[in-house]
Amino acid sequence: MTAVYGNFINDRISTQGTYHEVISPVSGACLGTVPLATKEQIAQALAKFADQPPALYRKEVFAFLHRLGQQLHLQQDLLVEKICLETGFVIRDCQEIVSSSIEFLHDFEVYVHDKSFREQVIRHSYSSASGRDIRLTQLPFRCVAAVVPQNASLSLSVIIIASALYAGTRLILRTSLQNGLTSSLLAKAVARSAPPPSRIIIINCLAKDFIDACCNSPSVDLIHYIGSNQYALPVFTQAFEAGKVCLLDGQGNGLLYLDDTFPLEDAVRIIGQGATRYNGETCTSINGVLIKNTVYQKAKEAIVDYFKALRLGNPLDPKTQIGPLFSEKQALMLHQAIRKAAGARALCGGQIEGAYFRPAVVEGVSLDDTIVREGVFGPLIWIQSVGEESVWPWLSANRFPLSDTILSMDGDLIRSFTEHSKAARICVNEDPSVESVFEPWGGYPPSGLNPVSVWTEKYRRAFQLDGRLKEIMTISFLGE
Repeated sequence: MTAVYGNFINDRISTQGTYHEVISPVSGACLGTVPLATKEQIAQALAKFADQPPALYRKEVFAFLHRLGQQLHLQQDLLVEKICLETGFVIRDCQEIVSSSIEFLHDFEVYVHDKSFREQVIRHSYSSASGRDIRLTQLPFRCVAAVVPQNASLSLSVIIIASALYAGTRLILRTSLQNGLTSSLLAKAVARSAPPPSRIIIINCLAKDFIDACCNSPSVDLIHYIGSNQYALPVFTQAFEAGKVCLLDGQGNGLLYLDDTFPLEDAVRIIGQGATRYNGETCTSINGVLIKNTVYQKAKEAIVDYFKALRLGNPLDPKTQIGPLFSEKQALMLHQAIRKAAGARALCGGQIEGAYFRPAVVEGVSLDDTIVREGVFGPLIWIQSVGEESVWPWLSANRFPLSDTILSMDGDLIRSFTEHSKAARICVNEDPSVESVFEPWGGYPPSGLNPVSVWTEKYRRAFQLDGRLKEIMTISFLGE
């Protein structure tokens, strides 16, 4: 029997729209087709969000999320298989994506416990008597429109659904078309979990149609874009012109510094795994490695040996360590990134075959190279010998410093590193690619509007009440 994939619109599964084939980078075969909602269908669905929804209580949110976790658990094996075939991630990484999503839903109530916003009251004057006060408070945005990338489609979708409902806002969610089958399976799980009515839309559609419809809709207050840096600024500009709040979360360019006080064997393992976990396709993957000159030669040889030993192949094979990238185009772009760095030399890897890219180590880069300043998206790292004081210019050259890492046992150096790094997330003596579903999020430099914070705070707007407030009750947006 052929599986039926659909969108979740108007509290039910819809199969209307033109159909899109999801092509696997593993085999090049079609995995299935999903309906693409048109711009008009998206606008019609959002129009139903114009009316004030029924009151939503926290206990209803927690109960729904618990049911959703149970539904995902029932489909766990199928979800792992689809994610593996859609993304090319090796099977253990796909298992982690699904299990962590279920864990998030199971523990969400514990996670948000005591994280409720605390109102602050500020006196209108501290030198003279006044009955007028200022109260800093919050309300949810009416509707959040979220765009989710293909490298973390399921886990980010689950985090956003839970956070939006808890914040008290409605949500329209668009995932990458490369994850269309996973998205449709999630939509079916949501439908079977009896979600709060008129609160969630999960949709497959063209990205431009989604952004256009959401920017034109009076119901949408906030657009949250998570994805490639290539499209972040155009989305921000369009949202700004439409009078919408916009949060950006783009790709990171992760740098790591290794000194001579850290055990070399552990360092090689952390660097190797941090550069190739999820095929090197996360915003916290290691892209560049700065190595103290006193240990550079030994570290270089060990890192190259590690990369050479990695097994490239079918991601469904448990012995495979690196699967294909998302597309042949992406593999070619990674190959070309090495050639564009004029002085770069590949110490190993870099060969391509279809969507497969053999993990590569490069040296001889310069501060002006794009590969250094903006990073790459795949299992490729550059390495550079440095003296301790010459680390900081390399950190400063990074245009997208989301996550930096230091491997050192020198406490003074670690403190100095944190002072010089511009990254929103700094890892000390750990693999930066190992992330938690409960981590705070944000800090993408060009957004200017998305500081590191817990998810539920992102979907509420802060404002102040100024006046005679003694008789005004606390504004409540989500009951107990």
